[in-house]
Amino acid sequence: MKKTLVAAVLSGLLSAAAYAQSSVNIYGILDTGLIKESGSDVRMGDYMSSRIGFRGTEDLGNGLKATFELEQRFRLNDGTPSSSYSWDEKLRNRLGRNDDTRWTGYANVGLAGQWGAVRLGRVMSLVAETFTMIDPFDQNGIASSYSVNSLLHSHFLSDTVRYDSPNINGFELGLTYTLGDDKHGDSAEDQFVRREGNDGFAINPRYRNGPVMLLANFERVADSGNSYLWDVGGTYQWGDLRLFLGYERTVFKLNELVGKAGNQSEWLTGLLYRMGPHIILASYNRGEIDAGIYDGHANKYAVGYNYEFSKRTTLYSSLTYVDNSDPAIGAIYNSNGTERSSMTGIQIGLNHKF
Repeated sequence: MKKTLVAAVLSGLLSAAAYAQSSVNIYGILDTGLIKESGSDVRMGDYMSSRIGFRGTEDLGNGLKATFELEQRFRLNDGTPSSSYSWDEKLRNRLGRNDDTRWTGYANVGLAGQWGAVRLGRVMSLVAETFTMIDPFDQNGIASSYSVNSLLHSHFLSDTVRYDSPNINGFELGLTYTLGDDKHGDSAEDQFVRREGNDGFAINPRYRNGPVMLLANFERVADSGNSYLWDVGGTYQWGDLRLFLGYERTVFKLNELVGKAGNQSEWLTGLLYRMGPHIILASYNRGEIDAGIYDGHANKYAVGYNYEFSKRTTLYSSLTYVDNSDPAIGAIYNSNGTERSSMTGIQIGLNHKF
């Protein structure tokens, strides 16, 4: 009888412990190197943003889990925080905002189950996350695709609810809803938000099966006068060779930033070839813009070589050449922001993941 009682008690305790099971993972990237571009001195910069993050789950039972993630991104060479990656960062600063984002990466809490996952807080935008999949350089460094040069590009979205579906026969769906600011004062920023404010949303269907990956995005950007962007693209894996193709269109309805409403288009094609630890990358990007003071196009040619010492440590290098229709377009499409009709850049550095 006593043995039976003890066994029952232990079984109950173990069952309770199983339901309360949780885990926290610490992860990060340390990355820096040297960059030299026309019109700029040699500087230290990163290929991938250095970061440290904390990711955790708690088993709530019945297939349900609580999740959280906190991530701080920073420049390894000087320890300063990375950009907040917001489309309107320069605009808001011009309108009088001088605060900085404290968590420059993820900062969210959520629930996950067989039905998918929901996160609330600061999350990566669907456009930034998925367009990375169709850029052989993963939107990194001076060779990144022109998607990052969109006037509406945001890497992260604050005040957002995001849903990611499970993979069903290769099909996945991502949804976000972003709350606009609620301003009541008389500052230039407050007046801007009341005039141009709107909530934002995005939808991202994806298909991944075997060698094929296809995706599409539509995003209406929060507090942008209902400006929006959309893109399509895909990849195809053929042995050790992967081919990339993408297109993005931005419709910019504001005039505060560039003088009038307008639009942008970006085309991308590229390849990645792997030979053991050796990786060869190449891409061609074309950007066109017709928005106020900016009216023209740019072409970027990029090649790269990476050597993987291990799964965690990689030596990388990139060489780019940019040809702009006129110097002013360089302010948009040159990675160093210089007003030049052409620019050559080289980047080399070391990346370590943990």
